[in-house]
Formats: sequence, structure tokens, C-alpha cells
Amino acid sequence: MRRTEIGSVLLAAFVVIGMTAPAVALSTSTAQPSGSGLSGTTAAMTAQETANNSSVNVTVGQQLSTVIGASSDEVQTDFENTAFEISVENGGEEEKAEAIADRTDELRDRAEAIREDYEEATEAYEEGEISKSEYAQRLATLNARATNLLDSYERLQQRAADVSAAELRAAGVNRTALDTAVENVSSVSGSGAAALLRQFTGESQGEIELEAENGLSIEVESDDGEQSREFERPRDDGNNITVTQSAALETARGALSTPTNGDWELTESEVSQDEGAYEFEFALRNASNLSGEAEVSVDGSSGELFALEEEIEPREDEDEEDESDDEDDEDDELAMNVTEGTPAPNATVTLQVLADGAPAENATVSLNDRTVGTTDANGTVTVTLPASGEADLTAQLGDAEGDLEFEIEAEEEVEQEPESESDDEEEEDEQETDSESDDEQETDSESDDEEES
Repeated sequence: MRRTEIGSVLLAAFVVIGMTAPAVALSTSTAQPSGSGLSGTTAAMTAQETANNSSVNVTVGQQLSTVIGASSDEVQTDFENTAFEISVENGGEEEKAEAIADRTDELRDRAEAIREDYEEATEAYEEGEISKSEYAQRLATLNARATNLLDSYERLQQRAADVSAAELRAAGVNRTALDTAVENVSSVSGSGAAALLRQFTGESQGEIELEAENGLSIEVESDDGEQSREFERPRDDGNNITVTQSAALETARGALSTPTNGDWELTESEVSQDEGAYEFEFALRNASNLSGEAEVSVDGSSGELFALEEEIEPREDEDEEDESDDEDDEDDELAMNVTEGTPAPNATVTLQVLADGAPAENATVSLNDRTVGTTDANGTVTVTLPASGEADLTAQLGDAEGDLEFEIEAEEEVEQEPESESDDEEEEDEQETDSESDDEQETDSESDDEEES
């Protein structure tokens, strides 16, 4: 995501003081946005929204407030990053680990604060305590803070990679807690919230559609033709994958917008076993004047869309050659997904390999570095998965490559308890007793015969 140049925007904002700020239409229509495909994710307008009016103006005061808040956080972040870099650069291995531990705690606290502010703002909006315009402004400011946080997080990751794991553990570095906290700011770190920031800093103008019922939905269309869409909704508690990947892919495709020209083509798919989710990446192809990309996540147990991030922007003439080169590079990637069957121990599944969204014939498919087949005219091949462990599937067609990974958990086997020695002894005793009883009966029978004779 692009980082807003707050300094230049701040100067521009002061220049326009006293002038009429451009209006930003915040649509609250109950109709589904055209081509959005988010069925059931936008709800009817509440009574409070009706009272607040469906159209608001982004005033100069709001712009200045957003710019100043974002600029202040950026200055603080730059100062902290510089201090951190100096402490790591001049310290020994132990000192570096301690500096990384301190910075890890700082960034975790900042991430948690961003998440808390987001939840408070959302609750205030849902309760009618703040207007839609005020809510959008808060999301914009939080996006600036989240962008700065992610920049610091990336710097920290780079520095931590140069320090031994033992030293980091000794210093008490809790990277898991930080990773979780950073993931929790996804609601305000995507392209939709970034588009809001550009609106509220005066960098761009356009229309915004914002809904917060049953998940946060942001759609922004700028006057320059740029379109950003972002959606996130709560998930269920289940992490099991019961929905097929082909069904999840169909849901993901249905959620994408319909561009004026071009087509969305699947470029990458991933099965996240730990999170119980499918993740898909798409690129806008065959669009003469547009470029775009999208990421969609689908719950593996419910089959519902829970996250979407989509961005379409006009292609500038001077960038057309560069964009064409980038697309040529992307053409060297293959996408793989399961069309039939469910990944499980020893399961047989049908894979489809796609090149530029079309079936890739004669692609060589391997499982854990062992060739298992070649795709047919439909780009499909049948593969039997292992009983347990990793299933690393790769496809290759010329210079183009693609991969898909599964973590196969072995089925729990019901172990039969071995017979104990006491049980064996009891059986032997019973056999001996039966044998003795038979001997006694034979002796008695012989005695009776003798007496009769």
C-alpha cells in the first residue's frame, strides 16, 4: 500500500484554509453496490444514519485534523525507528537482542492500541454517537497509524533475522504476540482505509460508501478513476476445512467487482490449514487502460467470505510499458487449486492448473519433488495425497511455475490394549483347571467301569 506523503499534504491543506472543501458523498443506499458481489454484507440504513443525512462534506477542519494526527504519528515513528536502528547498529549480540525485545513490546502495544481505538470508533458509530463522516475520518487516521506500524514492523523483522534465536529467547522476545497484534489491525491497514486517508488528507476526491453492520465494508471511487474496495467480517470459531476449494474459489470470484473492461484471473491460491481458510489472489488482465489486484479469503468451514481487498487504478501512458513487463513476469506463474475431493490422509483429489486464468495443458505436476502426472486439456490431474505430513504440490510448464501446500494430519488409530500378563495367567489357570476336571472325570469313569465289571 502506498504511504501518504503527509508533509506535502499538510502544506496543501493549510493553503486551502477558508476555501470550500470538496464534498465526499457517503452513499447509504440500501441497494447492493454495482458488481460488488458481497451478498448479505451491506445492510439497510439505520434510523440514525437517516437522521445524519446520506451526504456529508469533508471540511477543511477535518482535513487538517487528519493531516496533523497522521503527521504527528509519522514523526514519532521516524524518531523511534532511528533510535532503534542506532541501538542495534552500535550494540553487541546481547545488546541487539535486548533492543529488539524492547522494540517488540513497543510495537505490540501500539498495535493493540490501534485495534482498541478501531473497536471503540466502530461501537460509537453503531450506537449513533458519531456520524458516518466522523467514523470515516477516524478510520483514515487509524490507517496512517497502521501504515507507520507496519513499516516499523518490517524494520524489526529485518534486524531480528541477524540475531541468533538463542539470544532473542534469552532477551524475552515474544514475536508470536507481536505477529498476532499486527494481524489484528487488518481492518484499518488495507486499501479501502488507505483510500479514506487520501480523501481526508485532500490527496484525492471522490465518493465513499461505508457500512459497518455485519463487518466493515469500504468502497471508494476517486475522481481520477481509482477504485478501492475492502471488506472484513467476523469469522466463526471453527478452524476445520470442510468446504471444497473449488466451492471457495467460486465464492471468491463472485465477490470481485465487474470492471468496465478486462477479466479477473486467479494468480495464486493457498490453503491455510492452521487458520482453516482459503486465500486467493487475482490480477486484472486484458484491461487496456486499467491495472488491478485483489486478495480474497474464504472460511474453510462455513464457506463464507470474511476478507476482501481489491484495488483498480488507471494505467498511466508512461507506465504502460513497465506494466506490460510486469504482466509478462506474472505470466510465468501458475495457479493451482483442488476441483474435486477434499485433502485428507491418502485421499485422491483432482487438481487444476491455470495459466493466465486458462487451463494449462501438459503441465508437469509433482508431489514432494516426485512427478505424479501431467495435466490434460482441462488442466487437471489426479493425485493421491500422503498418509501424513506435508503435501507440497508443484506444477511446471516451460518457465512458468506454481505451488500448493497442504499439511496432512494422520488419522487417529484406535489402539487395542494388549492382554496383560495376569489375563494370560488367568487363561492358563482356566485351561489347567479344565484339564484337571477332564482328567478327574476320566478317572471316575474308569472306576465306575471297574466296579461294574
